[in-house]
Amino acid sequence: MISYLFSFAFDRTLSLAEIEDGLIKQLLINVNSFLKSLTSLGHPLNSLFLLTTAGLVILGLIGQSNRLGKDILAAFLSICWIIELISINLLLIAPIKDPKLLLAELLLFLPIVVVSFAWWYWRINYQHSINSNSETEPITFKAPRSILNYFYLSIDTFFKYQPSYASFNTKLAKSIHLFHAIVKLNVLGLTLGRAVSLATST
Repeated sequence: MISYLFSFAFDRTLSLAEIEDGLIKQLLINVNSFLKSLTSLGHPLNSLFLLTTAGLVILGLIGQSNRLGKDILAAFLSICWIIELISINLLLIAPIKDPKLLLAELLLFLPIVVVSFAWWYWRINYQHSINSNSETEPITFKAPRSILNYFYLSIDTFFKYQPSYASFNTKLAKSIHLFHAIVKLNVLGLTLGRAVSLATST
């Protein structure tokens, strides 16, 4: 739900009027059409998402769980933030009228990435715990395992590639962590540098 709220804010903050007409603006319009479907109140896709989320919350409150439903929602939100990542990269090369637009979108995008990768890290460990006979988890921590460990790991990856308190032991875990590092370089390197440069040039 946190990812959804920040995706909603990301979409509402992205003012295409602040981008000069041209190919990049048209690409941004096309890329964000799916995101608007998710975050526009009253749209069938948005209504389905909210009703499904409410249903999963109710099931949780009465002691039942629907793992498949949660996975579908999480995968759906993962697609959304990947679309937002594409939007961020298009903004890098877009002729922006308001230089603070890119910085605002970046600040809204960071929490989405943190929550999404924390879920991915947790999910591969959870899947291992219910389906694998191997004693070695995909991700192991030196500290006692807690859901907060996955959030710390997701945040730490933005500052260092290999946190000292976590180990990635399978190809899947290493691949996700590598992808996380690539996103970090893209967001904190190219995007943040461009955003600050635009914001300070006015």
